[in-house]
Amino acid sequence: MSEVTLLRSRTHPRWTELALADLDRTLCDHAHCEKKACATALKLIADHPHEPYLVRPLARLAQEEQQHFLEVVSEITRRGIALQADPGDAYARALVRLVRPGTPRLLDRLLVSALIEARSAERLGLLGDALPEGRLRDLYQRLARSEAGHEQLFVELASRHAGKARVDERLVVLAEAEEAVVAALPLGARIH
Repeated sequence: MSEVTLLRSRTHPRWTELALADLDRTLCDHAHCEKKACATALKLIADHPHEPYLVRPLARLAQEEQQHFLEVVSEITRRGIALQADPGDAYARALVRLVRPGTPRLLDRLLVSALIEARSAERLGLLGDALPEGRLRDLYQRLARSEAGHEQLFVELASRHAGKARVDERLVVLAEAEEAVVAALPLGARIH
């Protein structure tokens, strides 16, 4: 997998062990992450329908995230388990709290989404590299590449909205905060 561009820290190696040790829980959490990524893209469209540079790319993103959700749910079904209830995502909630109100809100929402996609890309790549050869490994390697593309898309949309200089300046603050959030959360069989 290619280098992640936005993250200031790497996931602790123990995370992969924990994720693989309870792969059913990891898969269920991953399905919920894909579902929420789709919802986030649709919410951004609903909140900013007058921004044509956002609508089409985010509609395509929502469609892709929905497809990822279905693919992960198919893997859950193959394993003979049911999709567990969504326990929530402390990582994403902490990042969303960093979004400023008013004029900078859209910029921050796009950049927070980019960081979430970056962390997802990193962790899906770790799983893809650690899984045995086969369908699930192939799926995770493909999804990791896709999430890295989503990271880039959100940065591009933010740059189009606010300009590269403002994006670069705000990313310094948000990436440092993301690093602190990851460091403060316990490791577990979750994508974030």
